[in-house]
Amino acid sequence: MTGRWGRYVAAAYPPAVHVPFMLSWAIGLTALFAAVSGVSRWRPDGGLAVTAVTLVVGMLLLRAMDDIRDHEYDRRHNPHRPLPAGVVRERDLMVLVVLGAAALLLLNAGRGVVLAALAGQLGYTAVVITLDRVYGWPAGDRLALHLAVNLPIQPLLSIYVYTAFLHAEGRRPDLAGVLAIVAVTLSGVCLEFGRKATRRPRPGERTYSTVLGPWGTTAVALGAAVLATGIVLGLLRPWQSGAGHAWGWLALVPLAWSVAAASRFVTGAPRWPVGLTIAYIPVTYASYLAVGWLTKGAPA
Repeated sequence: MTGRWGRYVAAAYPPAVHVPFMLSWAIGLTALFAAVSGVSRWRPDGGLAVTAVTLVVGMLLLRAMDDIRDHEYDRRHNPHRPLPAGVVRERDLMVLVVLGAAALLLLNAGRGVVLAALAGQLGYTAVVITLDRVYGWPAGDRLALHLAVNLPIQPLLSIYVYTAFLHAEGRRPDLAGVLAIVAVTLSGVCLEFGRKATRRPRPGERTYSTVLGPWGTTAVALGAAVLATGIVLGLLRPWQSGAGHAWGWLALVPLAWSVAAASRFVTGAPRWPVGLTIAYIPVTYASYLAVGWLTKGAPA
């Protein structure tokens, strides 16, 4: 089984791609919380290392649960995926999810509300997968309902990161932190719609373009990126003088990636360019890390 797990991870969750991606989420988002909060200084610590490891492993478990849920669909439309291709068995992935979830809960034991936030995220995801596998709900062709059901998974992960930040700094939740979570959730919406914006859907492909059309899908993706940027700029207020506020303009950098992807599509590309579309998220978190470090972490 461990050998099949290894082959599955290599095929479905290549560490060279996903580990930096998830580390940027954990560290970059924590840096954003530091930048918009009232803390005077911020330094990465052991607690952040636990948070980062949790996100790396947690996303692997989400990938495995998604593959379990989509097994029948992938058997028909994506037979190259690890599960229908026989690289791994469904039972292998179930064992991986159970053992991985238990390990993450143990890793976060003693962190109080942080552990509760993680348990809530894992529990919600398990319910979503169970409803799909046992009851077939929501139906695969109901994309809007699928989005509504799946969308909370990302902000629940961000809430976990936020509770870990609050726990480490001894602070209480505030509006700035909540709005930061809204902003990064909108960034996720940009990725979700952008990667499915296409002029010519493949046979059986689930894409918002069949519902909203290619231009409507592009408008949602780009609009989400613009709104996310606006919220972060509103929190950082880079137009104000003093206290390193000007570094907040770095939050504009990620928007260039989504604008470039949308421009390629508008000018004739069959779908949003994969590289630009996927890079938008790590670039976003890298910009947050830069802002957080330059405003609250760098030596005076």
